[in-house]
Order: sequence, then C-alpha cells, then structure tokens
Amino acid sequence: MKNEIERKFFVRQLPFLEGIQPLHYERYILSKDEDKEVRIQKVNDTYTYEEKSSVSDLERTRTKKEITKEEFEAIKAESNGKAVIRDRYNIGSNPEIAIQVYHGDFEGLVRAEVEFDTEEEATVFKPLDWMGEEMTGLPIARDATLIELSKSELDEYLR
Repeated sequence: MKNEIERKFFVRQLPFLEGIQPLHYERYILSKDEDKEVRIQKVNDTYTYEEKSSVSDLERTRTKKEITKEEFEAIKAESNGKAVIRDRYNIGSNPEIAIQVYHGDFEGLVRAEVEFDTEEEATVFKPLDWMGEEMTGLPIARDATLIELSKSELDEYLR
C-alpha cells in the first residue's frame, strides 16, 4: 500500500455535496505514540485493522487488513471505548479531496483532507476558495490526537 501524503484544512463554507454518498466511519484508536498509531474502524459494512507510522510531517506509512465484524466487536470491547464517528464525502481526485463531517463528541468539526502522490505536490497546493485555515500538524487534524482533546480545547479550535 502506498504511503499517505496529505494536508488538512478547516472548511470555511461547505461545498455542494448533494448526490455524493458518504462513507460512514466508526473508528477506535487502540494505541498511539509520537510516531505510530494503531486503530480499528468500520467503514459502512467493512471492518479493518490499521497501523500508521510517521515518515515526515506530511507523509505516513499505512498497513491495513480487513477483519471480521466479530473481530471488530471483540477488539472494540477492549479499547478505551471512545469512538470517532464521521462521514466522509469524496469530492475530487488528482489530488484526492474529501470532506469529513464529525458527529457525537466532535460535532461541529468539518475538515477537508487533500491527499497527494508526492510531498512536492503537497507543498505547492493552493487551498480552494471554500477551504479555511490549514490544520495539518495540529491535534485537531488527526483522529488519534483529536480524541485526547477536552471539550474546551475542541471548542477553541472550532472558533
């Protein structure tokens, strides 16, 4: 699986999403340190176990394997129980652009994720008109650090 190179932005104004079927995510972070995270997730009716490791500020390796619903439920029961629930709208390619709309504990967070083939492409990318401030590198930009934010910290980022 190819490495993930991405930048993330707040969404100033939601682009037109009508007719785009979202992917519904239920994600649990199993472990995390400065350079690696392990998680499980349900995306619609598919269950996966995933590991990500940092290569640079913009690039991470990703290893993913499909698991059964039963495996997902058993691992979920052993996790810290804090879920990240969001809908992902894939709205563009070359570069790949997705809108992520969060629910539950993170209601109000809407971010754009832009994935690139190279760090050079990521560096020269100019945000689209509807994109707000860049959040790449902030705790709010990654689900593994987002779950560690207090309600007041989350609210501060959303202002």
